[in-house]
Amino acid sequence: MTLSTFHLRKGRAPAQQTYSNRRQQIESKTVEGPRHIFSFDALIEGNLGLSAVYGSFLAEGAAYCLHKNGHHSPGNLVLTLEESLMTSLIWKEVGAELDSTWTDLKEASEYGAYAVAIVVCLKLTNFPRVERCAQEGTGIDIWVTDNADDRGIFQRAARLEVSGLLHDDQNRTKARLKQKLVQTKRSDETKLPAYVAVVEFGSPEIRMHKRDGREEQ
Repeated sequence: MTLSTFHLRKGRAPAQQTYSNRRQQIESKTVEGPRHIFSFDALIEGNLGLSAVYGSFLAEGAAYCLHKNGHHSPGNLVLTLEESLMTSLIWKEVGAELDSTWTDLKEASEYGAYAVAIVVCLKLTNFPRVERCAQEGTGIDIWVTDNADDRGIFQRAARLEVSGLLHDDQNRTKARLKQKLVQTKRSDETKLPAYVAVVEFGSPEIRMHKRDGREEQ
């Protein structure tokens, strides 16, 4: 199932509610059937376009943020597109032994968010790889790449902008998503679709939205 066709059949949860109530509501309204399961394995093994070393670094950042919020693997991951769905996330747990490595929790949240966003985006869109964006001023972090075609290998197929929050409320997460969507307009000359993902590790939740590659009127 792709991102563009990934929908629930039930109504949205109220905006203001406690996390435990919201979680129960999402679980009760999740479409029957097997859950989507995400893991960092392919990222860590270097199979998603990034090196195994860099992929492991990102996955470790995500694992540390999950640890700081008291989560254990396998755990729930709220996936919010138009509506919210409960999915599962598997990771290698870490602990206080990494406190001296990830002293900057904002940095940990940002790099950890890359890990979550990459594995979720690739699985939902069926694109196979990513490439880090080196150009400044594009308003994105990552190029999503497709398989080889007559133009050569690993063609850029979409854009991905990512943001991470260690622990925050829904309103802040929604505001960050809107901000990042506007930011992607800087590279609309590419005519590529833009995906924005905001990862909040307290729930944990990933909010994603797609916009096309043209300036919206």
